[in-house]
Amino acid sequence: MKDLITKTLLTMAVLTAGMYAGGKVVAPVEAPVAVIPVTTPSPWYLGAGLVWAKLSGCDLVNCSYEDTTYGAMIRGGYDFNEYFGVEARGIRTFLDKGPFGGTPLQHIGIYAKPQYPVSERVNIYGLAGYGYTENLGNGARLNYFDNDSGFAAGIGVEFDLSDRKGDFLEDANYDRVFDGYADQGKGWSLFLDYQRMLIKSDVPDMDVVSFGLRYDF
Repeated sequence: MKDLITKTLLTMAVLTAGMYAGGKVVAPVEAPVAVIPVTTPSPWYLGAGLVWAKLSGCDLVNCSYEDTTYGAMIRGGYDFNEYFGVEARGIRTFLDKGPFGGTPLQHIGIYAKPQYPVSERVNIYGLAGYGYTENLGNGARLNYFDNDSGFAAGIGVEFDLSDRKGDFLEDANYDRVFDGYADQGKGWSLFLDYQRMLIKSDVPDMDVVSFGLRYDF
């Protein structure tokens, strides 16, 4: 029993001396705790651009009217996730050009926006929804079309111009991990899209190509 007590005391003395080696307290080594920053990108965005519109009053035989005009558009939306969002947009053509001097049009619409990020910077999307289009000029130029509403659709692509810093996290090994998708992070992007402003058999074809800038908040 005496030998057991002696060995226990010696062991405690050795451990104590190790912790106070050189007269300094030696703290136990603790495993580092990885801190992973959390980003919460805003789902809201706004955009604006220029538009080129081709207006055609055609039937199965011929086109009784065809013209082009130019203008501007604004768009704003909310991305629920990287695959789906909603968007509202307005279009106004006002620069006249064509055999009849151009036909000014006004369009507003609300759209479902299915989308897919094909890379970290490129996002493709579709538009499908409801719009109202009004002829602000002489209705006779568009086969007596004055205004109408109904189904509208389009397709487009966006290219992110931001520095992408907000779209990366650090994992437990302090490596950068991509945690975003095209146009999710705060910053600017370019867009190019095509839209049919009103899809009906009894109205002229009104096709619009838009190009501009989008800003994600």
